[in-house]
Amino acid sequence: MSTKDQYRNGVFEPLEEVINGDPGTIYRVFSEDDLRGLAGDLAWLKGSQRSFEFWENQEDAVYDRL
Repeated sequence: MSTKDQYRNGVFEPLEEVINGDPGTIYRVFSEDDLRGLAGDLAWLKGSQRSFEFWENQEDAVYDRL
């Protein structure tokens, strides 16, 4: 789970409601730069998907269930 937070007075404070949060639970906080980087990675992976189309064949179909 990730949340949008702000850093103030040495503490990260949530900017959005955390539902069912447990004390002591560690939440991952992404910066705007992190989110932009992840979006770029996703676009790159989506674009490279066509490179693996040769595996979509009847002989290799048995591996689709692994």
